[in-house]
Amino acid sequence: MSTATEKRTMASSGSMIKMRPSEITEAVVASYKNRFPRPIILGSPGSGKTSLLYHIADNVLKIPRFIFQATLYDPTEVKGLPVYVEEMINGVMVKVAKFLRFEDMPSFPEGFLIIDDITHAAQQTQNAFMRLILEGVAGAWDLGGLYPIATGNRSIDRAGAKDLQTAMANRFWFIEFEDNYEDWRGWAISADVHPAIITYLGTPFGQEWLNKFDPMQQRNPTQRSWAGASFHMKTMSHNESLMRKMIAGCVGDEATSKFMGWMKCYSKLPDLNRIMNGENIYPDNIDIIYATITGLVSMAKQSGKRKVSFQRLMEYSVGIPDTFPELGVLLAKDLCKLDPAVFDKLDSKEWEAKYMDIVI
Repeated sequence: MSTATEKRTMASSGSMIKMRPSEITEAVVASYKNRFPRPIILGSPGSGKTSLLYHIADNVLKIPRFIFQATLYDPTEVKGLPVYVEEMINGVMVKVAKFLRFEDMPSFPEGFLIIDDITHAAQQTQNAFMRLILEGVAGAWDLGGLYPIATGNRSIDRAGAKDLQTAMANRFWFIEFEDNYEDWRGWAISADVHPAIITYLGTPFGQEWLNKFDPMQQRNPTQRSWAGASFHMKTMSHNESLMRKMIAGCVGDEATSKFMGWMKCYSKLPDLNRIMNGENIYPDNIDIIYATITGLVSMAKQSGKRKVSFQRLMEYSVGIPDTFPELGVLLAKDLCKLDPAVFDKLDSKEWEAKYMDIVI
């Protein structure tokens, strides 16, 4: 990248509006209801852009969503397959080019069309999307009521992304994805990410590793790669040496070394089953209590009797030592995010008596 281009890219990136996931959710929901304008969400690889849109469609709006991988298509394929047909025009039989719709060109009364990685697509392919994004029609492809939303990496990430031409850029409103642990934590619990990873990335030791993307490295700690590391922790817990190598294959050696070092603290957790069954066990270390809470909330999510489990954890939160009141509030917030309908039915009088002043 030339110096001039790099300065221009850095300047344009710096002028974008940064939003944390909860803000993006609110903004996209409002725009979807009006079907205008069309958003494009930019951020580093693995930051969770596409996963967030899945969450908005599946859990917030409860609408269908379709993914269209922009990098897999040539410009002509965005409009459909060109074929010649004979038509009578002004009394003369002539050959006319028409377009046939491909089976992976969705048309639906409502929902998201997520045009993924548009900044990686060839310039001609980006151009082919112009009319589709603005008017919902291109050749044989009519979106119906689908709402197009684009995602892409930034040029400064050096991940192969290209700047959009101004004519294409003018069809979008731009959002830069801003990492936020609290927003990610709610998603991670609902997505069954391993409690140890969720806890670690919220500690002073782990906060910087939630999304530490380095364009010069092949393996990076990102929200996506931590989800992969979580899978290895669940499946390879019987072989710590191999598990460590597999985690390193996701997030890199340095992040793995720091995480596995912190795991020695996590291993000191009390028996979570005993707590769920009624024993009030409170470690005297804030990091261990924090990890305990994360583990308990993950267990409650898996419970077949959520109301019973949630109520038990609300009772447990009341007894958290007064030196760590923020953790009692955190536990209730996690439960509320996990299942608001169940949370609203809980008896929270004792919890409110202890923590409501803090919440206010």
